[in-house]
Amino acid sequence: MKQTIFPVAVLLSAALISGQTYAQENKGQTDLAAARTSNAASPAIASTGATLPHPAAASSISIRAIKDFRSRFTKVAGEQWSVLDKGFCVWFSKDGVKVRAYYNSRGDWQASLKYCNESQLPHFVRDVVKRTYYDLAITAVTIVEVPDHAAYIMNLEDSTTLKVVRVNEFGEMDILKDLVKSN
Repeated sequence: MKQTIFPVAVLLSAALISGQTYAQENKGQTDLAAARTSNAASPAIASTGATLPHPAAASSISIRAIKDFRSRFTKVAGEQWSVLDKGFCVWFSKDGVKVRAYYNSRGDWQASLKYCNESQLPHFVRDVVKRTYYDLAITAVTIVEVPDHAAYIMNLEDSTTLKVVRVNEFGEMDILKDLVKSN
């Protein structure tokens, strides 16, 4: 359990730092090669601190990463790839969920961050949160997936309070931040 806390904490930090910043969708690009060769700067990459601020050239992406991406995320169009210091990142939107998937330099999947809303949460996660914080609204959801584990990070708020809570795949909840809004 302790070995899995560190990767989840790192991804959680990345999710909290990057917030709800997403790449701009380009509905005209459905071809992977076309999406990879664009020279336009991407706000999503800039927010992750990547050293290469533009989508990657087709030849720089690991074939293994592309194959894993195609099997893991089916029926995705318009994805954009970038090269990071020690791997690759791909981002896309599907069914109202914005996703970033991270691969190492060998092309092995490392993690995914999914940004969605309350209605797209698993029922047991929403139930755990709403039983305790029934009068707070769930305003943002980030699902952090790493191999064999998942965590659900949610912003809960009302007119005076902002809480950031995490629920793991076993339904255990902890508070990451508990803030009071100022007038």
